[in-house]
Amino acid sequence: MSSVPRLNAPECREGPPWAVLADVLLRRAALVARVGLDHRPDPLAGLKVDDDDLGRLLNELPGLGGADRSIIDAIDAEARPGIEAARERFRSHISGTDAFFAIARFAQLTPLESEVFAVACAVELDPRRQRLVGYLNDDVSQRRVTLFTLALLFPEHPAVTLAAGPGGGLRRAALVAAPEPGPLGSVAVAPSPTVMWWLAGDRARDAELPVGVEALGPAAAGEAGADLPKHRAAGARCLVLVPGPDRARRRQAALESIGELLAAPLPDGPAGWDALVRQATLEQRGVLVELAGPLPKDAGERIAKASHLSWALASQEELPLDCLPQIPWREVAVAPAQATALELEAALAGQAEGAPWLALSAEQLELVRRAVPGTGGPAAAARRLSAGHISTFAPRTRPSRSWGDLVLDPLRTERLREAVARYRHRKTVFGAWGFSPLPSTGVVALFAGPSGTGKTLAAEIIAGELGLDLYKVDLAALVSKWVGETEKNLSAVFAAAEASNVALFFDEADALFAKRSEVSDAHDRYANIEVAYLLQRLERYEGLVMMATNLATNIDPAFLRRVAVSVDFPMPEEPERRRIWERSLPAGAPRQDLDLDLLAKLFKLSGGSIRNAAVTAGFLAADAGSVLTMDLVVEAVRREMRKLGRLLTPDEFGPYGAQAVSPRPDRARSADRP
Repeated sequence: MSSVPRLNAPECREGPPWAVLADVLLRRAALVARVGLDHRPDPLAGLKVDDDDLGRLLNELPGLGGADRSIIDAIDAEARPGIEAARERFRSHISGTDAFFAIARFAQLTPLESEVFAVACAVELDPRRQRLVGYLNDDVSQRRVTLFTLALLFPEHPAVTLAAGPGGGLRRAALVAAPEPGPLGSVAVAPSPTVMWWLAGDRARDAELPVGVEALGPAAAGEAGADLPKHRAAGARCLVLVPGPDRARRRQAALESIGELLAAPLPDGPAGWDALVRQATLEQRGVLVELAGPLPKDAGERIAKASHLSWALASQEELPLDCLPQIPWREVAVAPAQATALELEAALAGQAEGAPWLALSAEQLELVRRAVPGTGGPAAAARRLSAGHISTFAPRTRPSRSWGDLVLDPLRTERLREAVARYRHRKTVFGAWGFSPLPSTGVVALFAGPSGTGKTLAAEIIAGELGLDLYKVDLAALVSKWVGETEKNLSAVFAAAEASNVALFFDEADALFAKRSEVSDAHDRYANIEVAYLLQRLERYEGLVMMATNLATNIDPAFLRRVAVSVDFPMPEEPERRRIWERSLPAGAPRQDLDLDLLAKLFKLSGGSIRNAAVTAGFLAADAGSVLTMDLVVEAVRREMRKLGRLLTPDEFGPYGAQAVSPRPDRARSADRP
């Protein structure tokens, strides 16, 4: 061969510096293969081996033959100025804002790894380069750079294959796809599709990422030319542990320690880990892994391997030492969970004024802030925050009753108003005035008395006076036969209620708050555990809890010590019964000769029973086409008393004694119609 073909001068080339470098390296390798090794283009290369192919292959094997080094050296000498110029231009851009160089810089790739990455990306983008690679591989079906191709492209670096190996930066940062099984020399060095789309300008996230990945902090540095955070610019890497009960506080602590983050649940496999490391590298962020338990051993190994990233491990409890990665770490302090006044103001933009019920944790405040535009205000957003968690165990009541609906003596009414005052002014007493809030600033009220005496009504009135929704806890849904489920349900109810403007009402509270018994079997032991847990949770609760029981003596004394306001609801006396009858019979209902004094004197009923009898009398009159008469009301009372299982005697009914024995429907039918 008399002459060596000349390469185009690099200054005549156009395109990104990393693509230009790939092109001059590919040109040199192709000329070496075509001129120095006398490869001839063959459309069936790699698909068949004939005698000519066999001879050529044997001559090229390092141990059996060799190429004419003088020709190869001449090609190399001719190509070297152009390659060096392309490399110089490539290196001069390494600190720039181009997406390729930002990735290489953040991944802390070595100069050689950056060049390998450049060639792999350039080949992936252009079918013409892919045809050249197929020619170099001597296999038209293998159109990606392989370890064999790298040796041809970088003859001056004998160990170039290590740049794409398991210990290299490209695989550490998951920038190249995991290799498929096969001969080592044919292992493809293929950039991940996510990387290629990122270089093309598409910022869609990797489909293999764990569900729930979120970006925390401002946009990644480098995308808009901003300076990298100090710890990144210096190449510093850190691992911080962030234990704490509140998710938002853990995230805040991690952001303050590391900077911009990708927050993710624990990936469940190699593909998920690769995607997480790769996405954090592309976005130039650290990684916050949110744990539900100890860190698995394989997860610790992946964290240790991705040495270019800063990591944070967030957990509710402190992580065991034996599960941590074998790299230096530090633990950071997490602020108290409850949102401060400044945080409330910042998140709700002035809408928190006049809302003392907003005793939210930082995590709950963030949820409320997001919900405000869709719900119309912080109060509605906080109410919505709790609805999904509480409604399963406690139907919601929006109070509509007032103090005028409650028939109770002044002394007991004043005690009920005390519960309102305690809840309304607790921040003043326990906050501004400095009284000790132990065990908490919450208010617990106990209402004791027979059924129908107004306990539920009192709870609704108190909640309405305070502007709170009332959730009546359904014990049948709350209590579970499975060990630990009752405590779990209670925890969900209290946690959701703490975040919102709601009051909890436990009717028939002795079913949950009963005295603990001596342990005689497993059932007693678990029942006592439930009572102990409920007491602990009640002591930490910062809101309003009202409990109703028919027998206060059945309540565990430990709960009674926690009660701030206790009110007994006796059966109403004659004057109270007269007032209840009057309130239970609407003014708009047609009536005739009703003797409310006689009804109050004859029938010793609770307020609830009187209201039931009044409603029943209304339906009897409507069915008979009649007005409300004493006969109909007495008949309704008779039915109510039979429903309660009371023995009916003529003496109790006075002048209507005959109706105690048998009803008088004929009177209803013959009564005057309105």
